[in-house]
Amino acid sequence: MRRNIARGLGILSLVWLSGTSLHAQGFSPAGMELLMQQKLWFYSRNAAGTVFDDTRNYSNVKVGYGMERGDFHRPQEGEDTRHLNVSSEGFLNLRDAYVWGEFSFEQRNVHDAGYNASVTDPFRGMPYYVVDSHLSKWRSQYYNLRFRAATPLYWNKVAFGLEGTYVASIATKQRDPRADTRFYTLELVPGITYNINGKHKLGGNFEYASIKEDSRMSNANNYVDQDYYELYGLGVAVKGIGSGRTANYFGNRLGGGIQYNYNVRKVNVLFEGTYTVKVENVEVSFDDPRKDASVKERVAQAALSLYGRGNRFSHFFRTGYYYRHIDGIQYVSQYDNSDSQNGWMDLYHSIRSTYRLKVASADYSVSKNRGDEYSWKVDVGIRYRKNKDEYLLPNSLKGAENLYWGLCGKRNLSIGNTHNRRLLVSAAAGYNKNLSGSYRYGGSHADYLTVTELETQDENYLISDFYRIGADITYSQQYSADKKTHIFAKAGFDYVKTSDYGFDHRSYITFSMGVNF
Repeated sequence: MRRNIARGLGILSLVWLSGTSLHAQGFSPAGMELLMQQKLWFYSRNAAGTVFDDTRNYSNVKVGYGMERGDFHRPQEGEDTRHLNVSSEGFLNLRDAYVWGEFSFEQRNVHDAGYNASVTDPFRGMPYYVVDSHLSKWRSQYYNLRFRAATPLYWNKVAFGLEGTYVASIATKQRDPRADTRFYTLELVPGITYNINGKHKLGGNFEYASIKEDSRMSNANNYVDQDYYELYGLGVAVKGIGSGRTANYFGNRLGGGIQYNYNVRKVNVLFEGTYTVKVENVEVSFDDPRKDASVKERVAQAALSLYGRGNRFSHFFRTGYYYRHIDGIQYVSQYDNSDSQNGWMDLYHSIRSTYRLKVASADYSVSKNRGDEYSWKVDVGIRYRKNKDEYLLPNSLKGAENLYWGLCGKRNLSIGNTHNRRLLVSAAAGYNKNLSGSYRYGGSHADYLTVTELETQDENYLISDFYRIGADITYSQQYSADKKTHIFAKAGFDYVKTSDYGFDHRSYITFSMGVNF
């Protein structure tokens, strides 16, 4: 944890340095939003494209608090969640290099979470974890460190870049069987771009990531054994009793991407395609490890972004496609205590389950220009999502197909010329329509709670229709008339309503304050 804090302070010092540069630029919240929207290469996987983005210095520091409450949630999520977060971000133009850094920390307290007794995030694409029947508190801490460094164009043709990410989390379950999990991901993404003729650019990047999670279960009350279930996907489970198990998750991810950029004075277009493969293993016990399962995950993504700025209006359009395929592999092992080999031997392994997810989306926004910010902005978007999961033998199926569309309007009000006081008001609405979906279990032990509660309730959530409304308000002003530093405070509220399968609602309240400089 000390190393995490030290690295975070290092990134924070970079943010402060960029904010106090002689060339510092200050932005209101609407101006910061517009600046980040037009930095198309920033949201790609290639840091070498930084030279083709807006390279003005900026920084921000933010503290926030949020609450979630309501019964419309997935079974592993809590009825009541509260979180406190701190984040900082900054970009520094050194002329002979471009440097960007980000640090965030979040403390999350979850109440009445169920069906997870062993992993930090049960939704990260790992189907092999332990569940139990007891609702419990979870206390978690999340650290996220990220940097980008890039060169200018050499010979007016080639630029190089490197992106690095370190994500770490600590999570503990507060009720027997208790869990103590430590998760981290370390990622490096080097990239290169080539300027063909000023209008056309090409880019490519390579990606490597290392993944690790330690999961340890125990009972505080050793006189009472607890029931637990080792989950193998779609309700298939092995029931145990006692204090649970210790598991070691470890793996690597490799991949790469290509980019094409077309940029003229008023139009900027970026296309990107990426492909990654991850293999992650699950071993039970550290002292005498037994290989229990593994996953092979393949992810393909494509995105097309367009930004255009005219004299009066700015336009942004982005469409994307995401496809993920996971093969769940299970192992049959036998213990060998002979003199020649002492330990577990893998006798057989095979693919026993598959998980497919497709997501297609399109978003468009138009804004009325007002200097470096906007006076009003309208966002519309649509998203199609389909998951199709299958346990091969004995056969079980689970799937859901949904279409969501949303609309958001923002008004950036000038409430005083002194200190550039602004009031940014936003209102949004959306609706999710379920198109199809079902869950059918074909294995043994159909009475296990992994079938009757976990997977059944999760499927009900995934195929529910719902509507969403929300609003937020942000007040900002310059710190002083001769400074470009902007301070802001924001409050937001979202409400999700449904009447399907006994669900009712979910509400979200957020508060934040910070500084842009």
